[in-house]
Amino acid sequence: MSEKDLDKILSKEDIEKLLNVGFNVEEENREGSFMLVDKDIIKTAYKSKGVEILPLSEALNKYDELKNYIWKVVDKDKDAYTRLVYSKSKDSGFFIRSLPNSKPIFPVQTCFLIKEAGLTQTVHNIIIAEENSELNLINGCAAATYGNKGSHISVSEFYVKKNAKITFTMIHDWAPQVVVRPRSSAIVDENGIFLSNYVSLKPVKTVQTSPTVYLTGKNSKAKLYSILYANENTNLDVGGTIYIEGENSSGEILSRIISNGGKIISRGKLVGLGKNIKAHMECNGIILKDTGDIVTIPELESKNKDVEMSHEAMVGKIAKEEIEYLMSRGIKEEDAISLILRGFLNIKIENLPEILQKSIDTAIEMAFKGM
Repeated sequence: MSEKDLDKILSKEDIEKLLNVGFNVEEENREGSFMLVDKDIIKTAYKSKGVEILPLSEALNKYDELKNYIWKVVDKDKDAYTRLVYSKSKDSGFFIRSLPNSKPIFPVQTCFLIKEAGLTQTVHNIIIAEENSELNLINGCAAATYGNKGSHISVSEFYVKKNAKITFTMIHDWAPQVVVRPRSSAIVDENGIFLSNYVSLKPVKTVQTSPTVYLTGKNSKAKLYSILYANENTNLDVGGTIYIEGENSSGEILSRIISNGGKIISRGKLVGLGKNIKAHMECNGIILKDTGDIVTIPELESKNKDVEMSHEAMVGKIAKEEIEYLMSRGIKEEDAISLILRGFLNIKIENLPEILQKSIDTAIEMAFKGM
Protein backbone atom coordinates (compact mmCIF):
# COMPACT_ATOMS: atom_id res chain seq x y z
CA MET A 1 0.00 0.00 0.00
CA SER A 2 1.48 3.38 -0.97
CA GLU A 3 0.35 7.01 -0.97
CA LYS A 4 2.00 10.32 -1.68
CA ASP A 5 0.86 13.75 -0.56
CA LEU A 6 -2.00 14.40 -2.98
CA ASP A 7 -2.14 18.10 -2.08
CA LYS A 8 1.30 18.58 -3.60
CA ILE A 9 0.39 16.74 -6.78
CA LEU A 10 -3.22 17.67 -7.44
CA SER A 11 -4.59 21.20 -7.71
CA LYS A 12 -8.11 22.13 -6.61
CA GLU A 13 -9.04 22.17 -10.29
CA ASP A 14 -7.66 18.64 -10.70
CA ILE A 15 -9.68 17.37 -7.75
CA GLU A 16 -12.88 18.96 -9.04
CA LYS A 17 -12.35 17.51 -12.51
CA LEU A 18 -11.73 14.05 -11.08
CA LEU A 19 -14.90 14.27 -9.00
CA ASN A 20 -16.85 14.94 -12.21
CA VAL A 21 -15.59 11.64 -13.67
CA GLY A 22 -16.46 9.68 -10.55
CA PHE A 23 -13.15 9.71 -8.63
CA ASN A 24 -13.52 10.97 -5.06
CA VAL A 25 -10.14 11.90 -3.57
CA GLU A 26 -11.64 11.68 -0.08
CA GLU A 27 -12.69 8.07 -0.88
CA GLU A 28 -16.22 8.67 0.37
CA ASN A 29 -18.39 5.62 -0.41
CA ARG A 30 -15.48 3.80 -2.03
CA GLU A 31 -14.00 0.39 -1.18
CA GLY A 32 -10.57 1.35 -2.44
CA SER A 33 -8.59 3.50 -4.85
CA PHE A 34 -5.84 3.41 -7.43
CA MET A 35 -4.45 6.58 -9.01
CA LEU A 36 -1.85 7.04 -11.72
CA VAL A 37 -0.68 10.59 -12.54
CA ASP A 38 1.37 10.68 -15.73
CA LYS A 39 3.63 7.65 -15.12
CA ASP A 40 3.65 7.63 -11.33
CA ILE A 41 1.38 5.55 -9.10
CA ILE A 42 0.50 7.97 -6.30
CA LYS A 43 -2.26 6.06 -4.51
CA THR A 44 -3.08 2.41 -3.86
CA ALA A 45 -5.46 1.68 -1.01
CA TYR A 46 -8.33 -0.61 -0.08
CA LYS A 47 -10.60 -0.91 2.93
CA SER A 48 -12.57 -4.09 2.34
CA LYS A 49 -11.17 -7.52 3.24
CA GLY A 50 -13.01 -8.84 0.20
CA VAL A 51 -11.08 -6.69 -2.31
CA GLU A 52 -7.39 -6.57 -3.18
CA ILE A 53 -5.73 -3.69 -5.08
CA LEU A 54 -2.06 -3.67 -6.04
CA PRO A 55 0.14 -2.13 -8.72
CA LEU A 56 0.34 -4.81 -11.41
CA SER A 57 4.14 -4.96 -11.22
CA GLU A 58 3.92 -5.72 -7.48
CA ALA A 59 1.17 -8.31 -7.97
CA LEU A 60 3.23 -10.14 -10.60
CA ASN A 61 6.07 -10.47 -8.09
CA LYS A 62 3.69 -11.59 -5.34
CA TYR A 63 1.55 -14.12 -7.21
CA ASP A 64 3.11 -16.69 -9.54
CA GLU A 65 -0.37 -17.71 -10.77
CA LEU A 66 -0.84 -14.31 -12.44
CA LYS A 67 1.24 -15.64 -15.33
CA ASN A 68 -1.89 -17.63 -16.20
CA TYR A 69 -3.85 -14.37 -16.65
CA ILE A 70 -1.53 -11.74 -18.10
CA TRP A 71 -1.78 -11.44 -21.89
CA LYS A 72 -4.18 -14.39 -22.02
CA VAL A 73 -7.40 -12.65 -23.09
CA VAL A 74 -5.77 -9.75 -24.99
CA ASP A 75 -3.28 -10.66 -27.70
CA LYS A 76 -0.05 -8.70 -27.29
CA ASP A 77 0.20 -8.62 -31.11
CA LYS A 78 -3.34 -7.37 -31.64
CA ASP A 79 -2.09 -4.01 -32.98
CA ALA A 80 0.62 -1.38 -32.59
CA TYR A 81 -0.90 -0.17 -29.30
CA THR A 82 -0.90 -3.53 -27.55
CA ARG A 83 2.65 -4.11 -28.74
CA LEU A 84 3.65 -0.76 -27.27
CA VAL A 85 2.17 -1.67 -23.87
CA TYR A 86 3.81 -5.10 -24.02
CA SER A 87 7.21 -3.60 -24.81
CA LYS A 88 7.29 -1.58 -21.60
CA SER A 89 9.65 -3.15 -19.09
CA LYS A 90 7.52 -2.10 -16.11
CA ASP A 91 3.75 -2.22 -16.10
CA SER A 92 2.18 0.86 -14.54
CA GLY A 93 -1.39 -0.35 -14.26
CA PHE A 94 -3.31 -2.15 -11.54
CA PHE A 95 -4.31 -5.59 -10.33
CA ILE A 96 -7.76 -5.65 -8.73
CA ARG A 97 -9.48 -8.75 -7.42
CA SER A 98 -12.65 -9.49 -5.49
CA LEU A 99 -12.15 -12.56 -3.31
CA PRO A 100 -14.49 -15.58 -3.36
CA ASN A 101 -17.99 -14.90 -1.97
CA SER A 102 -17.27 -11.20 -1.36
CA LYS A 103 -19.81 -8.57 -2.43
CA PRO A 104 -18.58 -5.13 -1.33
CA ILE A 105 -21.25 -2.45 -0.93
CA PHE A 106 -19.33 0.38 -2.62
CA PRO A 107 -17.29 0.50 -5.83
CA VAL A 108 -13.54 0.52 -6.21
CA GLN A 109 -12.33 3.68 -7.97
CA THR A 110 -9.39 4.05 -10.34
CA CYS A 111 -7.99 7.11 -12.08
CA PHE A 112 -5.56 7.87 -14.88
CA LEU A 113 -4.63 11.55 -15.08
CA ILE A 114 -2.38 13.25 -17.63
CA LYS A 115 -0.71 16.47 -16.47
CA GLU A 116 2.57 16.52 -18.40
CA ALA A 117 2.33 18.00 -21.89
CA GLY A 118 2.92 15.55 -24.72
CA LEU A 119 3.05 12.50 -22.45
CA THR A 120 2.27 9.00 -23.70
CA GLN A 121 0.68 7.16 -20.78
CA THR A 122 0.71 3.35 -21.10
CA VAL A 123 -0.98 1.01 -18.63
CA HIS A 124 -1.83 -2.68 -18.26
CA ASN A 125 -4.59 -3.83 -15.90
CA ILE A 126 -5.77 -7.23 -14.66
CA ILE A 127 -9.22 -7.47 -13.03
CA ILE A 128 -10.55 -10.72 -11.54
CA ALA A 129 -13.87 -11.50 -9.87
CA GLU A 130 -13.43 -14.82 -8.10
CA GLU A 131 -16.29 -17.32 -7.73
CA ASN A 132 -19.54 -16.00 -6.23
CA SER A 133 -18.14 -12.48 -5.88
CA GLU A 134 -19.12 -9.07 -7.21
CA LEU A 135 -16.83 -6.22 -8.20
CA ASN A 136 -18.00 -2.72 -9.07
CA LEU A 137 -15.27 -0.61 -10.63
CA ILE A 138 -15.46 3.04 -11.67
CA ASN A 139 -12.62 4.31 -13.85
CA GLY A 140 -12.29 8.10 -14.18
CA CYS A 141 -9.77 9.31 -16.76
CA ALA A 142 -8.87 12.90 -17.52
CA ALA A 143 -6.36 15.45 -18.74
CA ALA A 144 -5.56 18.11 -16.18
CA THR A 145 -6.42 20.98 -18.55
CA TYR A 146 -8.09 21.31 -21.92
CA GLY A 147 -4.76 22.56 -23.26
CA ASN A 148 -3.09 19.21 -22.59
CA LYS A 149 -1.59 17.20 -25.44
CA GLY A 150 -0.72 13.55 -25.11
CA SER A 151 -2.01 10.01 -25.43
CA HIS A 152 -3.42 7.30 -23.20
CA ILE A 153 -2.92 3.68 -24.26
CA SER A 154 -4.23 0.91 -22.05
CA VAL A 155 -4.78 -2.83 -21.97
CA SER A 156 -7.34 -4.27 -19.52
CA GLU A 157 -8.00 -7.99 -19.05
CA PHE A 158 -11.12 -9.09 -17.16
CA TYR A 159 -11.86 -12.51 -15.72
CA VAL A 160 -15.36 -13.24 -14.41
CA LYS A 161 -15.44 -16.57 -12.62
CA LYS A 162 -18.41 -18.85 -11.96
CA ASN A 163 -21.42 -17.02 -10.44
CA ALA A 164 -19.43 -13.76 -10.33
CA LYS A 165 -20.17 -10.28 -11.66
CA ILE A 166 -18.07 -7.31 -12.79
CA THR A 167 -19.55 -3.87 -13.46
CA PHE A 168 -16.97 -1.62 -15.14
CA THR A 169 -17.90 2.04 -15.65
CA MET A 170 -15.54 4.37 -17.52
CA ILE A 171 -16.12 8.13 -17.49
CA HIS A 172 -13.60 10.11 -19.54
CA ASP A 173 -12.82 13.83 -19.69
CA TRP A 174 -9.72 14.29 -21.81
CA ALA A 175 -8.73 17.29 -23.96
CA PRO A 176 -8.98 18.33 -27.64
CA GLN A 177 -5.42 17.18 -28.41
CA VAL A 178 -5.41 13.86 -26.54
CA VAL A 179 -5.40 10.47 -28.32
CA VAL A 180 -7.02 7.57 -26.46
CA ARG A 181 -6.59 3.87 -27.31
CA PRO A 182 -8.08 1.47 -24.73
CA ARG A 183 -7.79 -2.24 -25.52
CA SER A 184 -9.83 -4.56 -23.32
CA SER A 185 -11.26 -8.07 -23.30
CA ALA A 186 -13.21 -10.21 -20.85
CA ILE A 187 -13.87 -13.90 -20.39
CA VAL A 188 -17.03 -14.88 -18.51
CA ASP A 189 -17.60 -18.26 -16.88
CA GLU A 190 -20.83 -20.09 -15.98
CA ASN A 191 -23.57 -17.80 -14.58
CA GLY A 192 -21.15 -14.89 -14.77
CA ILE A 193 -22.11 -11.33 -15.70
CA PHE A 194 -19.95 -8.63 -17.32
CA LEU A 195 -21.41 -5.12 -17.59
CA SER A 196 -19.37 -2.38 -19.28
CA ASN A 197 -20.36 1.30 -19.49
CA TYR A 198 -18.31 3.79 -21.51
CA VAL A 199 -19.09 7.51 -21.16
CA SER A 200 -17.28 10.12 -23.29
CA LEU A 201 -18.96 13.54 -23.38
CA LYS A 202 -16.10 16.06 -23.46
CA PRO A 203 -13.71 17.13 -26.26
CA VAL A 204 -11.00 14.65 -27.25
CA LYS A 205 -8.97 14.34 -30.44
CA THR A 206 -9.66 10.65 -31.10
CA VAL A 207 -10.88 7.61 -29.21
CA GLN A 208 -10.76 4.14 -30.72
CA THR A 209 -11.93 1.26 -28.59
CA SER A 210 -13.78 -2.01 -29.15
CA PRO A 211 -13.88 -4.33 -26.14
CA THR A 212 -14.27 -8.04 -26.79
CA VAL A 213 -16.20 -10.36 -24.48
CA TYR A 214 -16.11 -14.17 -24.56
CA LEU A 215 -19.14 -15.78 -22.93
CA THR A 216 -17.75 -19.28 -22.45
CA GLY A 217 -19.88 -20.51 -19.56
CA LYS A 218 -23.52 -21.58 -19.50
CA ASN A 219 -26.06 -18.88 -18.57
CA SER A 220 -23.46 -16.14 -18.84
CA LYS A 221 -24.33 -12.54 -19.78
CA ALA A 222 -22.59 -9.47 -21.16
CA LYS A 223 -23.91 -5.96 -21.74
CA LEU A 224 -21.90 -3.17 -23.36
CA TYR A 225 -23.27 0.38 -23.11
CA SER A 226 -21.84 3.54 -24.72
CA ILE A 227 -22.92 7.14 -24.07
CA LEU A 228 -21.13 9.48 -26.47
CA TYR A 229 -21.15 13.18 -27.38
CA ALA A 230 -18.83 14.66 -30.02
CA ASN A 231 -18.21 18.35 -30.62
CA GLU A 232 -16.35 19.58 -33.69
CA ASN A 233 -12.85 18.09 -34.09
CA THR A 234 -13.75 15.14 -31.86
CA ASN A 235 -13.53 11.70 -33.47
CA LEU A 236 -15.01 8.73 -31.59
CA ASP A 237 -14.77 5.18 -32.93
CA VAL A 238 -16.40 3.03 -30.27
CA GLY A 239 -17.58 -0.53 -30.64
CA GLY A 240 -17.77 -3.93 -29.05
CA THR A 241 -17.86 -7.63 -29.87
CA ILE A 242 -19.52 -10.41 -27.88
CA TYR A 243 -18.88 -14.07 -28.65
CA ILE A 244 -21.80 -16.01 -27.16
CA GLU A 245 -20.65 -19.58 -26.74
CA GLY A 246 -22.20 -20.86 -23.51
CA GLU A 247 -25.62 -22.49 -23.69
CA ASN A 248 -28.52 -20.22 -22.61
CA SER A 249 -26.24 -17.15 -22.63
CA SER A 250 -27.03 -13.62 -23.82
CA GLY A 251 -25.31 -10.47 -25.06
CA GLU A 252 -26.44 -6.89 -25.55
CA ILE A 253 -24.79 -3.82 -27.09
CA LEU A 254 -26.52 -0.45 -26.65
CA SER A 255 -25.36 3.03 -27.73
CA ARG A 256 -26.72 6.56 -27.31
CA ILE A 257 -24.77 9.05 -29.40
CA ILE A 258 -24.93 12.76 -30.24
CA SER A 259 -22.83 14.52 -32.87
CA ASN A 260 -22.55 18.28 -32.46
CA GLY A 261 -20.17 18.65 -35.41
CA GLY A 262 -17.87 15.72 -34.56
CA LYS A 263 -17.61 12.25 -36.04
CA ILE A 264 -18.88 9.13 -34.29
CA ILE A 265 -18.55 5.57 -35.56
CA SER A 266 -20.63 3.13 -33.53
CA ARG A 267 -19.71 -0.49 -34.12
CA GLY A 268 -21.17 -3.66 -32.73
CA LYS A 269 -20.73 -7.35 -33.45
CA LEU A 270 -22.63 -10.25 -31.94
CA VAL A 271 -21.53 -13.80 -32.71
CA GLY A 272 -23.89 -16.63 -31.80
CA LEU A 273 -22.00 -19.86 -31.19
CA GLY A 274 -23.94 -21.71 -28.49
CA LYS A 275 -27.40 -23.23 -28.18
CA ASN A 276 -30.43 -21.25 -27.09
CA ILE A 277 -28.60 -17.93 -27.01
CA LYS A 278 -30.07 -14.43 -27.24
CA ALA A 279 -28.44 -11.26 -28.51
CA HIS A 280 -29.58 -7.72 -29.26
CA MET A 281 -27.90 -4.56 -30.52
CA GLU A 282 -29.33 -1.04 -30.55
CA CYS A 283 -27.88 2.33 -31.58
CA ASN A 284 -29.78 5.63 -31.42
CA GLY A 285 -28.15 8.84 -32.61
CA ILE A 286 -28.89 12.55 -32.98
CA ILE A 287 -27.07 14.96 -35.32
CA LEU A 288 -27.17 18.64 -34.32
CA LYS A 289 -25.07 20.14 -37.14
CA ASP A 290 -24.63 19.48 -40.85
CA THR A 291 -20.88 19.17 -40.24
CA GLY A 292 -21.50 16.22 -37.93
CA ASP A 293 -21.12 12.60 -38.98
CA ILE A 294 -22.59 9.42 -37.49
CA VAL A 295 -21.87 5.94 -38.87
CA THR A 296 -23.43 2.82 -37.40
CA ILE A 297 -21.94 -0.59 -38.24
CA PRO A 298 -23.93 -3.48 -36.78
CA GLU A 299 -22.97 -7.12 -37.40
CA LEU A 300 -24.85 -10.27 -36.50
CA GLU A 301 -23.22 -13.64 -37.09
CA SER A 302 -24.70 -17.00 -36.22
CA LYS A 303 -23.05 -20.41 -36.37
CA ASN A 304 -25.96 -22.21 -34.76
CA LYS A 305 -29.63 -22.48 -35.77
CA ASP A 306 -30.83 -22.28 -32.16
CA VAL A 307 -30.35 -18.50 -31.70
CA GLU A 308 -32.43 -15.35 -31.28
CA MET A 309 -30.54 -12.29 -32.52
CA SER A 310 -31.64 -8.79 -33.52
CA HIS A 311 -30.42 -5.26 -34.13
CA GLU A 312 -31.89 -1.81 -34.72
CA ALA A 313 -30.47 1.63 -35.43
CA MET A 314 -31.86 5.17 -35.66
CA VAL A 315 -30.16 8.43 -36.58
CA GLY A 316 -32.12 11.68 -36.75
CA LYS A 317 -32.65 15.15 -35.36
CA ILE A 318 -34.47 16.63 -32.39
CA ALA A 319 -38.17 16.80 -33.13
CA LYS A 320 -39.30 20.40 -33.59
CA GLU A 321 -42.51 19.60 -31.72
CA GLU A 322 -40.56 18.63 -28.58
CA ILE A 323 -38.72 21.95 -28.54
CA GLU A 324 -41.91 23.93 -29.16
CA TYR A 325 -43.72 22.08 -26.39
CA LEU A 326 -41.05 22.93 -23.82
CA MET A 327 -40.89 26.54 -25.03
CA SER A 328 -44.66 26.79 -24.57
CA ARG A 329 -44.00 25.96 -20.92
CA GLY A 330 -41.73 28.99 -20.58
CA ILE A 331 -38.39 27.26 -21.21
CA LYS A 332 -35.88 29.09 -23.43
CA GLU A 333 -35.02 27.37 -26.71
CA GLU A 334 -31.38 26.60 -25.80
CA ASP A 335 -32.46 25.26 -22.42
CA ALA A 336 -35.14 23.15 -24.08
CA ILE A 337 -32.56 21.60 -26.45
CA SER A 338 -30.18 20.91 -23.56
CA LEU A 339 -32.97 19.28 -21.55
CA ILE A 340 -33.94 17.02 -24.46
CA LEU A 341 -30.34 15.95 -25.07
CA ARG A 342 -29.73 15.17 -21.41
CA GLY A 343 -32.85 13.03 -21.37
CA PHE A 344 -31.76 11.23 -24.53
CA LEU A 345 -28.37 10.27 -23.08
CA ASN A 346 -29.58 9.55 -19.58
CA ILE A 347 -30.28 5.83 -19.89
CA LYS A 348 -31.08 3.91 -16.75
CA ILE A 349 -28.83 0.90 -17.07
CA GLU A 350 -30.28 -2.36 -15.80
CA ASN A 351 -28.80 -3.62 -12.53
CA LEU A 352 -26.30 -0.74 -12.34
CA PRO A 353 -25.56 0.15 -8.70
CA GLU A 354 -27.15 3.47 -7.76
CA ILE A 355 -23.84 5.09 -6.86
CA LEU A 356 -22.46 4.35 -10.36
CA GLN A 357 -25.64 5.61 -12.03
CA LYS A 358 -25.22 8.87 -10.10
CA SER A 359 -21.67 9.22 -11.45
CA ILE A 360 -22.95 8.84 -15.01
CA ASP A 361 -25.78 11.31 -14.35
CA THR A 362 -23.27 13.82 -12.96
CA ALA A 363 -21.03 13.47 -16.04
CA ILE A 364 -24.01 14.11 -18.34
CA GLU A 365 -25.13 17.11 -16.30
CA MET A 366 -21.63 18.65 -16.35
CA ALA A 367 -21.30 18.07 -20.10
CA PHE A 368 -24.35 20.21 -20.80
CA LYS A 369 -23.88 22.76 -18.03
CA GLY A 370 -24.21 26.26 -19.45
CA MET A 371 -25.16 24.98 -22.92
